Amino acid sequence: MTETKLFQLLQSFSVYELNRFNKFLHSPYYNEDDTLIQLYSLLLPHFKTQTQHTLTQKTIWKNLKGNARFHAVKFARLFSDLLKKAEEFMVVDQLKHNESKKRIELLIALNKRQLTKHYPEASKLARKKLENTSFRDGEFYLQLFQLEATENTFIEAQNQRTTAKNILQTTNALDTFYLINKLQYIAATLHYKNFLSLDGEMNMMQEVLSHVAQTDYSHVPAIAIYHCIVLSLMHPEDEIHFQALKKLLAQHYLLFPKTDAQNMYAFAINFCIRKINFGNLNYVKELLALYQQMLKVKLLENEAGMLSQFDYKNVVTVGLRAAETRWTAKFINEYKNHLPEEVRQNAYTFNLAKLFFYRKEYDKVLSLLQNVDYTDIFYQLDSKATLMKVYYELDSYLPLMSLKESFRILLKRKKLISEQNRINYMNFIRFTMKLFRVDVRDKPKIILLKKEVSETKNVADKGWLLEKIEEKE
Repeated sequence: MTETKLFQLLQSFSVYELNRFNKFLHSPYYNEDDTLIQLYSLLLPHFKTQTQHTLTQKTIWKNLKGNARFHAVKFARLFSDLLKKAEEFMVVDQLKHNESKKRIELLIALNKRQLTKHYPEASKLARKKLENTSFRDGEFYLQLFQLEATENTFIEAQNQRTTAKNILQTTNALDTFYLINKLQYIAATLHYKNFLSLDGEMNMMQEVLSHVAQTDYSHVPAIAIYHCIVLSLMHPEDEIHFQALKKLLAQHYLLFPKTDAQNMYAFAINFCIRKINFGNLNYVKELLALYQQMLKVKLLENEAGMLSQFDYKNVVTVGLRAAETRWTAKFINEYKNHLPEEVRQNAYTFNLAKLFFYRKEYDKVLSLLQNVDYTDIFYQLDSKATLMKVYYELDSYLPLMSLKESFRILLKRKKLISEQNRINYMNFIRFTMKLFRVDVRDKPKIILLKKEVSETKNVADKGWLLEKIEEKE
């Protein structure tokens, strides 16, 4: 039952939306089928308490039809009809919360009915509602184009030579909407080309980039930001585009919906990661600054104020690599309660262990890692790698040998581990053991090991390995 489209859709509703959908179904304008009201009345309390998995076809049928014989086709049709109503509700509810779009639809309807006396006041209010919206993203300029196009239709219908035309305003709004979205897709294409095979070239890409480069769009931050993102992807060696992007994001992030602002920051973060991967460690500090900025304006948190365990781990990793130990310790403790409850203790314990490892307090690391729940494969892999590093630092041969074998067995048998991660950690184990065994007096062998680690692309904790090799040098 939980795999049905209806259940999957209703599971995405908040309690507030579940209640609003109930009101929607009870409105004769939207629904005249009492059976659908009965069906939803049965489902509603289960979705509110998240116990919908306990429902069965027979239970639902019996509550609706009593002792009547179960009819699979009729049952499926009921679910299908309620699904259609739920989809219709989503459209109506979305429009209800978009006041400016609702006003534009009214203008279109007034134009169709040639209600010229009603139009001017409605148009003035629609423009005011749009201008008062917070965001200046592609959706804003799309609605501005629709408003100007509707205005143009009204003006043309007056058939008066003296009436001022708004053709330029209409085309400017359309161009702005197009450029924002075109640059956004150019950026996505360039990003995915780094690791996916995309056939063909994007139409008008060069023409658009040439136009934007020759035109001042500083008054449209969305165009300026996406242009910087595209240039940073096309010319990663030229750091000026990243610096400009960072400045624009800090100034204008409030002009975009949260998901859009997060995606823009993601491009800046990926730029830093690529630089670090190519050996430019100055970008560790840049990366930490981006994370700190996102934390400050709550862009790393979701709408409920929660932080994902992966972002939490990434911030800790970058904070330690930037040698900001005190700040990282404060972050670990301050943001613990921003983690989802089901992963909170695990993520906190693991990241605290990473902090103590960085401080060389290895006994505390061993104690903490014993309390990490290894149901999550990522924690399992990272914890074992951390333990190997601890045993290396403590010069504990037997525990290191034992862990090496159990780690290899895990990598070979666990099907959830991707092939990429398998290779990364296998290489980490191999190089750690070579490093442990190499004699500090055998300089040629140390140099050879350093060359081998440096030239091997897929190695987990490569930075730590190279650091330990340099110590032996």
